[in-house]
Amino acid sequence: MINLDVYIIDELKNYTFRFPVNPLEKLSIQKEKKYTTVDILNFGEVDIAEIGEKISEISFDTLLPKKYDSSYCRYKNIKSPNDTIKLLEYWKDIDQPVRLIITDFNYNDLVFISKISYEERTGEPGDKYISITFRKFREAKITIYQGSSTSNSSTQLQDNRADNGSGDYKDGDVVTVTASALNVRDGPSTDHNVLGVVYKGDTLTIFRQYGNWADTYWGDKGGFVCLDYVSK
Repeated sequence: MINLDVYIIDELKNYTFRFPVNPLEKLSIQKEKKYTTVDILNFGEVDIAEIGEKISEISFDTLLPKKYDSSYCRYKNIKSPNDTIKLLEYWKDIDQPVRLIITDFNYNDLVFISKISYEERTGEPGDKYISITFRKFREAKITIYQGSSTSNSSTQLQDNRADNGSGDYKDGDVVTVTASALNVRDGPSTDHNVLGVVYKGDTLTIFRQYGNWADTYWGDKGGFVCLDYVSK
């Protein structure tokens, strides 16, 4: 049994669910390669470059016990297995992502639940064993529009993500977090470890800018944040 806790936070409803039993045996992690291929309607396949590798899928098996057992349950007031499955299936079916937090693993990100399966086992009536898979949520960053009249037959791609971090920053600039939650990392990319989290409305002071990332005065050691999710 892995010594950690797994939470799902529905930020829209301000509701937190904690898995009563830790993942059984292992967490399965799949990472993306440098390029992601996207099939765009009426355009074809487009390769979108990504810097480094990012966790794209996390899956694990766990137990939803009918009754509390202090030897493996993480807390006492557990939901019934059927109610938990209904809640997980609700999150799977909606378009809104939820936040997945895995403590002692430094994972804190928005995800979709992509797969759920469950079973009952002989000799354990009422208990449910489930397999669940999460896919990392990503905002759409491209749009299709018609080119100028001098090239009517061409189709171009444009980055339509809000550019909250546009412009140069200098030592001492104060920025405000615009994302609901923003990871602070120990280096200027998503390849680096997560040190902690800041939340919407929090302010940070810039020390130095590194492309689309900034080193900030945060905590005792400082940390890096993505400038897409802050504003001056």
